[in-house]
Amino acid sequence: MDITLADIAPLSLGAAILGTGGGGDPYIGHLALRHLIEQTAPPTVIDVDSLADDAFVITVGMTGSPSVMLEKLVDRSFADAAVRRFERLVGRRADAVLPVEIGGVNSLVPLMTSCVTGLPVLDADGMGRAFPTLDRTSFGIAGVSPFPVVTINERHDTVIVEATSHERGERISRGALVPMGASGSCALYPMTGREAKETTVRGTMSLALALGRAVEAARAAKADPFEAILATVASAKPKIFGRVLFEGKITDITRETIGGYNIGTGILSSGGEDDATFGFQNELLYLKQGSELLAIVPDLICFLDSETAQPAMCETLRYGQRITAMGFAATSHFRTAAGLAATGPASFGLRESYVEIERLGRQTPAAATASAR
Repeated sequence: MDITLADIAPLSLGAAILGTGGGGDPYIGHLALRHLIEQTAPPTVIDVDSLADDAFVITVGMTGSPSVMLEKLVDRSFADAAVRRFERLVGRRADAVLPVEIGGVNSLVPLMTSCVTGLPVLDADGMGRAFPTLDRTSFGIAGVSPFPVVTINERHDTVIVEATSHERGERISRGALVPMGASGSCALYPMTGREAKETTVRGTMSLALALGRAVEAARAAKADPFEAILATVASAKPKIFGRVLFEGKITDITRETIGGYNIGTGILSSGGEDDATFGFQNELLYLKQGSELLAIVPDLICFLDSETAQPAMCETLRYGQRITAMGFAATSHFRTAAGLAATGPASFGLRESYVEIERLGRQTPAAATASAR
């Protein structure tokens, strides 16, 4: 399918919902993608199964602190500079590009790349959400190497990293990124068509578009957008469990940029019940009400404006903001032992153990009781 100008707003909205508060502000990508479509041609999204097994796929995205991304302009070269440098490095042209994650601006960067290069974008990604580091991917967990990792900033400073492990590669890349301005575009995880078929989280671009359209339709009809979101994930293929976790007002928020990450904690107060506390590292990591755990990584925690269902980004959360917190089951890729080792609470230094969102908290009448992906 082609992504038209009319699709950009709902796609950005849906991607921000799946972004769990991070992934970069999609509004910036929204403007950049609109500009490129008007100047070039609509990007094309294809099903993973349409790839030849020996096709060459390059994963693309934005890396760094979302807070810093808000202060930088995105020029045309952001879309293709890292991919073209990667192609020159390995001596092979790409057949398709793949989002490293579906959340926030990283769902739109591959579409920008498609506009400039003509390469199709796979209807898939490596997370089914957003994570703060590039090593937390379904294909990485499955054994696909991320290297080489090519990172380019707005000045075209370029860093190429090859390392002996995902962890070391992430640490080296992150260390190089800070003096580069703490954000840039990247190309990594080269893979074959067969590897893409076997390791990606499927259908996430389509899901983001469906979520955005559902919210827009609910707003236009003056219907409940949160019910529309739950109905959309419940009808996804495969189905996704989702529910409303908590509703309240932000009464405390702290954040700082450390090592290129947007890190912080906050409190949601509802007035009559125990407060809820939350923490984030670029993306939301956990939500607790008193001592009761409501959701925790790798499951998705999404903060939405209580009136409009507009996603709230971690870098712009503010005192007094009224939030409806929603939770969704993570893709099955991350619920295995290897997946939890890479993306579970312990990988973020949290003391809590992982419990599936289906088993946590109080069920609400609006909950979508669909199975996990």
